[in-house]
Amino acid sequence: MLNNFEIRIGTQFIFGRNVVSQVGKRMRGMGIHRVLIHHDGGKFLYDSGILNRIKESLQKEDIYSTELAGVRPNPSLSLVRKGIELAKREKVDLIFAVGGGSVIDSAKAIAMGAATDDDVWDYFTGAKEPVNTLPVAAFVTYPAAGSESSAVAVINNAEEGKKLLVSNEILRPAIAFMQPELTSTLPDFLSACGIVDMFSHVCERYFSPDEEIGVIDRMAEGILKTIVAVGSKVLREPDNYSCRAELMWIATIAQNNTVGIGRVQDWATHEIGNELSALYDVPHGATISIIMGAWMRYVYKKKPFRFCRYAKEVFDVKSENRSDEEIAYEGILRTEEFFRGLGMPTSFKDFDIPTNGIEDMLDRIAFRGTDDRIGGIVRLNRDDCRAIYTAAFENNEQQ
Repeated sequence: MLNNFEIRIGTQFIFGRNVVSQVGKRMRGMGIHRVLIHHDGGKFLYDSGILNRIKESLQKEDIYSTELAGVRPNPSLSLVRKGIELAKREKVDLIFAVGGGSVIDSAKAIAMGAATDDDVWDYFTGAKEPVNTLPVAAFVTYPAAGSESSAVAVINNAEEGKKLLVSNEILRPAIAFMQPELTSTLPDFLSACGIVDMFSHVCERYFSPDEEIGVIDRMAEGILKTIVAVGSKVLREPDNYSCRAELMWIATIAQNNTVGIGRVQDWATHEIGNELSALYDVPHGATISIIMGAWMRYVYKKKPFRFCRYAKEVFDVKSENRSDEEIAYEGILRTEEFFRGLGMPTSFKDFDIPTNGIEDMLDRIAFRGTDDRIGGIVRLNRDDCRAIYTAAFENNEQQ
């Protein structure tokens, strides 16, 4: 059932081949004069020529640019603070992110901080609500997080050992440039991390306690099924433009809440997995591939109907006179098989995570609500999450 909802996706998308040639004119059309280009400083940006082409396009329109490099996976608060200081000093009127989700999230945080004298971390802790921001532009080089049109930013505070998010409509970028052919040279592991991430963003919305199946569910199933088909193919055929374009757009719609409106969402996999990133700097896609199977095994018997449907609609699991639980479990095995086929880990052992860190991770999960739990389809307390972490170490394949 669709509950009441409100959604506004104000991002303008410029999608297709060679869209970099439009950057300067689009910025000029928005009335932009001074920009801070934010990126990770990675070799790809220089080898591909994309960073220079963006700068040249801006220069042609007499738009001043300065830049800040250094973004890493799990973007850091310390770099955000440097960006805020630079943006204020240079009096920029837009933050231009060139990269993937980590870069775009960092740019969003800089944009919030540059528009106010507040401590930007207060927005992530919930101490204050953001009310203003500089506009953000995103040139997507790594499709995964969907941050180019989402209302969310995630930042890691290494000093406090916390990775927190802020969600607010003002965070949606004003414009996103999406050039699929650029992604053909991504390393396989990065492509696979992105595929897992976009898959999980749909799952977090699909696994709802609502047992009525409607249009949003069928949209989600179609997207997941496409990711499974295209995700494996793109690693075999990295220059396949059609596959790259499909995945780039899927990453966007997976996270802009199109398939999450009007429903209770889950997000337990992300909340449990985020603590791996915060404490051990594990790439986000890898934390999801490690945690998702363990989470599914822990909760599926309590809501077998939706997991059974997932198995049938996404992985074409046949009934064959089996129970819903049996069908659902095969869907879980197929999910992990899909992840492993991409070269992704499905156990802590695959990533050499120490077994003595579970309690530290549990201490950092933001349990909340009147029941002091997380999750949507099944509400999970500290003991539940401990069991999921333990299962992720063991990768237990028994029902």
